[in-house]
Formats: sequence, C-alpha cells, structure tokens
Amino acid sequence: MKALINESVSYEFERVTGIRAVPLKPYARLDLPVSSHADMLFCIIEDRVFCYQDYILENGLLPFLYDAGLKAVFVAKECKKNYPDDIGLNVLIMGKTLFCNVKHTAKEIIDFATQMGYEIVNVKQGYAACSTLVLDENHAVTSDLSIARAVKGAGKDAL
Repeated sequence: MKALINESVSYEFERVTGIRAVPLKPYARLDLPVSSHADMLFCIIEDRVFCYQDYILENGLLPFLYDAGLKAVFVAKECKKNYPDDIGLNVLIMGKTLFCNVKHTAKEIIDFATQMGYEIVNVKQGYAACSTLVLDENHAVTSDLSIARAVKGAGKDAL
C-alpha cells in the first residue's frame, strides 16, 4: 500500500504507519502553506482522480495513479494562489454525499458526482476537506461549525 503525503511529513508518516509514502512536492500555483496538501491537489471519486494536469505530469504521478487503479481526469479550472481560486478540488466526501463550495469546485467533479448519483451539498467553507476528518460514510470530526451543521443537515453525524 502507498499513500500520497505532503513531502514535509512523508518520512514520519512512513515510520509511524509502515505505509509507503509517495511525497507530494509543492505546487507552485498554490500558496506555500497548502501547496503540497493532497486535498488541494486531488479529489478522488469512485475510480477517478480529479487533478491538475501540469502538476501530475511535472511530478511523474500518472504511473502511481494507474497502479492504484485510478483514472486521471484533468480539470479545466485554473488553479491560482488566492482563495477562492485555490479550492477547485477541495471536496469533502462522505459516502455518496459531496460537501463543497459548488461555485468554485471544478465542473468535472460536479458533473461526475451528479452522474454517479451523489448528493451535492453546497457549503460556504471552500476548504471543506481541510477542516474535516472523515471517519466513515456517516461520521466526521470537524473544526468548522458550518461544516458540522451541513454534515448533520445531510443526516450524518459530526463532532
């Protein structure tokens, strides 16, 4: 098993978990503090990984994605350093429910999720995945009260 992990913590992650870490290099289009955060670089739904083509190709990640059984979907939405132009892929997924700021989420994600029968819950918090730890399809822990309300509103539990 391998995991895509921020390069600054990949060694420690591997040491603690025993799971092989694939370090994520910073993406120059994102602000430095979040430039190698997986939830800013990828959105995985079913067998699709929605991502920025230039980042994937520059970092040679296509073979990793294919080996993991994922199909890369390059989004057309341009990524930029400042909010909200940096949240195109930042989506919280719990079971068949997606929580995201719909206006600023990549169209390909919204279209595919809709096609696959996901419920899409619009939230103002653009960093929905950043502030939340999903425990399973019905339970999450979050530091954001608006996300907690949205999760509970969708019939799920949030702490």
